[in-house]
Amino acid sequence: MRTLRIVGIGLLLVVTGVVGWRKIRTGFRPRLTPPSVQQINTQPSTQTSQPPPATAPGGKSLNHLGPFSIAGRDYFVELQTKKVQPGTTEEQGDTVVSMEIRDAAGVVLYRRSFPFQEKNEEFSDSWSVDARLLTGTNGKGLLVRYDAYSEPSAPEEEHTGWFQVFGVVNGKFGPFGSPLQVQGGLLDKYADAHMYKAARPLDAQADAVEFKVWAGHCRLIYPVRVDWTQGKLAPAQECANPSGGPSAGCQYSVVPDDHLSTQSVTFVRLWPNPDEKSGAPMKTVVKKDSKVDLLTALVATQWMESKAAAPSDNPDYSLGDAGGFGVVPNSDLWLKVRIDGKEGWMHSEEDFQALGLPEDE
Repeated sequence: MRTLRIVGIGLLLVVTGVVGWRKIRTGFRPRLTPPSVQQINTQPSTQTSQPPPATAPGGKSLNHLGPFSIAGRDYFVELQTKKVQPGTTEEQGDTVVSMEIRDAAGVVLYRRSFPFQEKNEEFSDSWSVDARLLTGTNGKGLLVRYDAYSEPSAPEEEHTGWFQVFGVVNGKFGPFGSPLQVQGGLLDKYADAHMYKAARPLDAQADAVEFKVWAGHCRLIYPVRVDWTQGKLAPAQECANPSGGPSAGCQYSVVPDDHLSTQSVTFVRLWPNPDEKSGAPMKTVVKKDSKVDLLTALVATQWMESKAAAPSDNPDYSLGDAGGFGVVPNSDLWLKVRIDGKEGWMHSEEDFQALGLPEDE
């Protein structure tokens, strides 16, 4: 079985090194070019209150996001940016060097710094920050996404980003833990205008926020529990081990893929259950015009919480406090599919390729 490669998730035990500036320069090289501050890949733009940009000390520009109304009070996100130093890559745009969350009186409630790359002849690195309201049945908060971009970069099926939730608990605004790193992102169907909606309530005090997570050949839907009363995040499915160890495996819904294609008539093997001992596999013909639906993924996942209490003041370790979640490296992926009305489970590399599923490059 081909190794399922997840950028950063399997190595979260050394996440401080991963997100260090030196590591970002040499090992984390997404193929995306730096966006403007208010634009994040595949995500709608953030609600902004945009007076003419003010000028901050040191030639930085100040960007205002908000207001975000939470528990009857308004909050603002202030981003200080600098122009990207392109070097020979000739990249353009801004890079975020610091983020502050303030209340209506201007009091700074939270701050995070990001490294700034001076001119380099070989590559161009930048940071982007997006903020939007997170609304659920049981509560409302602020959802912030951090992204690192580098050019040139190695191709990957899903960009890796960091997500952090903020809210009000016992009258005090603060983060619901450290940022979480994931190779994937939010599901577009829950984005509505200037906010992001929780998928569903879980009980009287929590909602589920769903992420798409790259699993090597498909994108599974990973639900995260947002507890508004305790101000905590956790896996919404018990099979994802919260202690940091891998789960034995859990079934997840799969994001539909409308770009599957086969070059000629072929076949795949489908088992009745996700176990080769469950019965003889059924050889199922796949044609160029076959209707293929991805239904369920069974794979081991991992949830890693950071022990850091607050972000570092050192911008070279701007996300050294991060945790994360995703598929465990070397996991055996079972995928339930429907091909022209016939359903079954597949898991071999040969069958994944025959069905035209994407894979890491």
